[in-house]
Amino acid sequence: MALEPSSVQRDRMLAQGKSSLTLAQFLAFKDMDAVREYLVETRNFVLAEKGTRGHQLKIEQVITTGIFPYQYLVVDSFPTSQAVLMAHEKTREIRLAALISCYALLIQPHPWLPGIVKSLGFLQSPLTSLLNTAEAKTIPESPGTLNPDTDPDLEKVREFGSRDLDQPFFMMNLNQFYPQGKRSYHLYSAWITPFLVSVGGFPDMYGKVIGSYIGDQNDPLYISWHDFALVYYPSRDSFLRLMTNTPRGAAAIRRGGLKQVVLMAGSKTRS
Repeated sequence: MALEPSSVQRDRMLAQGKSSLTLAQFLAFKDMDAVREYLVETRNFVLAEKGTRGHQLKIEQVITTGIFPYQYLVVDSFPTSQAVLMAHEKTREIRLAALISCYALLIQPHPWLPGIVKSLGFLQSPLTSLLNTAEAKTIPESPGTLNPDTDPDLEKVREFGSRDLDQPFFMMNLNQFYPQGKRSYHLYSAWITPFLVSVGGFPDMYGKVIGSYIGDQNDPLYISWHDFALVYYPSRDSFLRLMTNTPRGAAAIRRGGLKQVVLMAGSKTRS
């Protein structure tokens, strides 16, 4: 399992030059007692390179098909590609000591979309009434027309919704589109945004995936992803309300644009 970038991955990252970059790292630890120390020390090195740590999330559950060996997701932003490299080099020793594997993606965040959607929060109450999203509907027993490559696994959703319903969390989305599929996904996003606002959610981060920075080609995540998003939900119940009240037409448009999706729910941790 990979812990370091290949020479090709490192050179591609450095080719971004002085562009600001965000690094999303999926982490598997050797020893869970080492988590706090790792998060504290790596955050300090990020800050030393004038970067910021936007998120450090404990992965609670993957709700799409597939088994992924990661326990944490860390998202750091840097002013330049050189800053990414310097922070990563300085954390080599603790990384090798603490981690079993790492999968990392370079992301170019959208500069204003998350803020716009979040600013619509004042419409939550009227939209809840208008769209009838105050309560979650029953999750169907039959999978129906669900696509296992792009849709949540209903058994995993039931498990996710069986406990801690008031717990806030972030849903990580990794999207791979069909050729010309991004347009369909944008139509879906425009349709579903009022529903998301109605349950109190918003995209805390959304961006284009530039490429992988660390990743074993045998890793199930090692494919050509196009979009990365972290969507905030004030509770698990709010996610269930969105999912079970999504119009069938919107879901069909989403399904038509996406080739592969990974959805991971994660909760914030403190370093």
